[in-house]
Amino acid sequence: MADCDAVPTKRAPCATKFIGGLALLILPTVMPACNSTNRAAASTDSAAAKPALLHPESWPDGDLTIANLGHATLLMNYFGVRLISDPTLFDRVGVALDSIVTFGPRRHVAPPLKPAEIGPLDVILITHAHMDHLDIPSLKALPKSTTVVACDKCGALIRPLGFSDVRELKWGESTTVKGLTVTAIAANHWGKRWPPFGADYGFDSFVLDRDGHRMLLACDSAYTGVFSALATRPPEVAAFSIGAYDPWIHNHANPEQVWSMFQQTGARYLVPIHWGTFRLSKEPMDEPLSRLIKDAGDDSDAIVLRQIGTTWTMPATADASAGRSTSAPQPGESWR
Repeated sequence: MADCDAVPTKRAPCATKFIGGLALLILPTVMPACNSTNRAAASTDSAAAKPALLHPESWPDGDLTIANLGHATLLMNYFGVRLISDPTLFDRVGVALDSIVTFGPRRHVAPPLKPAEIGPLDVILITHAHMDHLDIPSLKALPKSTTVVACDKCGALIRPLGFSDVRELKWGESTTVKGLTVTAIAANHWGKRWPPFGADYGFDSFVLDRDGHRMLLACDSAYTGVFSALATRPPEVAAFSIGAYDPWIHNHANPEQVWSMFQQTGARYLVPIHWGTFRLSKEPMDEPLSRLIKDAGDDSDAIVLRQIGTTWTMPATADASAGRSTSAPQPGESWR
C-alpha cells in the first residue's frame, strides 16, 4: 500500500445529494427523451465543433499522450500503458435499459472515437459510481481482458459485465498494472448511484505514477484542500472537473476554485474535464473553460487540452522546466 493520507472530507448534505442525483432524470424531460446507445456517433448541435481525427495507435510509448474524449473520459498512452478514465462513449448517459436505450442527457459534441477505434487497453479507471462516470453501455463495449481500477464497492457493478480483473481501492491504497502504480486519494464528493436510496459506493481521485512521472486524476469534487498534500512531490499533470457547479457547488468546484486547487498541487499542467459535453447544470456549456482561462491570467498556458476531440503530448522538458525530480520514491518515502 502507498503511504497516502486518506483525509475524509465533508460530504454534501442529503437534500443536495437527492436533488443532484435526480438531475440526470429530470433534465431529459426538456430534451429528446431517449436514444439508442448502440449509435456510436451522436448528432451534434450546430454550434458544436466537429471532433478532430484521433489515431491512438500512433501514439509513442515513450511519452505521455492524452486525448480528451469528452466529459471525464481521457484516453492515454501513459509511457507505454494504455488507459481510459470514466468512459462515456455513446450519445447519452443515464438510465440504460439493457444497453439498448438510455434515458438521460445527450451529448453536445459527438464521441471522437467509436469503441472499436480506441484500440488495446491495459487499464480502465472508474472514479465513482455516478451514471455519467460509471456508464454501463460504455464498459460493455470495451475489452473484458482490461484491468479495471475502481473506487470501493464499484466492483459489484463492473464484474457482472465480464471483467475478470477488477481492483477496488480505498483512499490510501495502491495497485500496479504493467509498471503503472495507481493510488487512490480523497475528494469532496459523494458516491450514491440512486440517491437517497441504495448502496453508498466509494469515490476516488487517482495518482498515477510510472517511472517517476506522476499525474493526478481528480474525482469530481467541491472545493477542498486535500490535494495540497501532493505538493511535497508534485505531479507533472493534474486533471480536474471544472463544470456542473451551478447550482451543484456543494458537489462540484467552480473554475476559480479549481484553479486554486490546481495551484495547491504544484503541478505544471492542468487538463480540464467534465465540461462542454453533457448539460448537467445551468451554466452555459462553454462558461467553465472561459472562466478558468480568465482566472489563470498570465499563467493560462498551463491549461492544456482545451478542445474535446484533441490530443496533447507532455513536452519532454516538462520536468526540467518545473524544476522537479522525476526519480521514483525511495523505500519509506511518501507517495503524496
